[in-house]
Amino acid sequence: MIPNALIERREEKGLNLILGVSKGTIERNVLQPMREIFGGRLIGQINSRNIAVVCGCPVYCLGAEKVNQVSKIVGSSVKYCYGDEIAKWSPDVFEQIKARLDRPGSRFDGACNPEYPSHWLKQFIDRDDIDKYVQKYTIDDNPFLPPEFVENLKREYSGTVFYQRYILGEWALAEGLIYPMAGDAVAEPPEGEPLKYALSIDYGTENAFAALIWEYHSDGVWYAVDEYYYSGRDTGVTKTDEEYGQDIDAFTERIPDAKIKTVVDPSAASFIALLQRKKRYGVIQADNAVLDGIRDTATAMQTGRIKISPRLKNWRKEADGYAWDDSSGEDRPIKVNDHLMDSMRYFVRTFQIMARKKREVNAIENLSGLGYSWR
Repeated sequence: MIPNALIERREEKGLNLILGVSKGTIERNVLQPMREIFGGRLIGQINSRNIAVVCGCPVYCLGAEKVNQVSKIVGSSVKYCYGDEIAKWSPDVFEQIKARLDRPGSRFDGACNPEYPSHWLKQFIDRDDIDKYVQKYTIDDNPFLPPEFVENLKREYSGTVFYQRYILGEWALAEGLIYPMAGDAVAEPPEGEPLKYALSIDYGTENAFAALIWEYHSDGVWYAVDEYYYSGRDTGVTKTDEEYGQDIDAFTERIPDAKIKTVVDPSAASFIALLQRKKRYGVIQADNAVLDGIRDTATAMQTGRIKISPRLKNWRKEADGYAWDDSSGEDRPIKVNDHLMDSMRYFVRTFQIMARKKREVNAIENLSGLGYSWR
């Protein structure tokens, strides 16, 4: 579809665009799959000017999550635009694109996974006063996915709102418990020394400060084996960063002296600086994409990639009450007693992103003949 649309408009004036959440997602979701079909000679790489040459046509490739990412197109006519993951865009970006489709043959094609029913894109799709053509698919409609992969996806999302959206293609409202599979994720780690350790922290002063120690074992599973929880609001006594630092030192005392990978609430700038001064903690600022983190965490639980020790009483109490806010009309957790949930989400989401980047770098290095691989 994309090559045909570009070639048909080759002689017309105006810009060609591919918009995605980021340039990385454009490469991963759009350009690389096209290279597998048409080859690298026809589908180019994104250069320093954000342009990729696709079938001989220059195409601007821009991130659309924030309005300022696409400010370069203001005032320009767009003859063709392909949008990837539209539902994750800022609605202001979508409005800008609509205003730029001002040529007689201008066209916009796009794709997304559904979100909640009141989402701005669903409201646009449901309008009767626009020229549109909408297709809906389930995961089983995709002829290119191996059956085993499809079955794995169904198992990963089973019992969650993401099954309705990503498997059935429905604009479904998130309701009930966020992690209904939490009880099945409770288990003690196997005997033997852990291969790796990690620490995840949700920072709070008056709100609770919560941390989890994670162990990676020979069975390929990360286990949350210990929890730290302190609420200044509940106790009436607020701790300083220095006091929390001392508590974390004591909390991690049994972990060997090697630097501990430590995922921290990105808003905790002063506490991050304190941990960095200690030299014991390899601090990584957490990715705080809430919904993506919840989806990744639910999948990790469902597939057994993370387990939680039954000794973590505060974690279990939070998980049993961690629910979607049914009254909001959007995907929003009820923000009550969720600090260990946030700590867990930071860990899973951040390590997931790190693992994906390592795989992508490894693939690039292998393609270039350098033979480098991550360990």
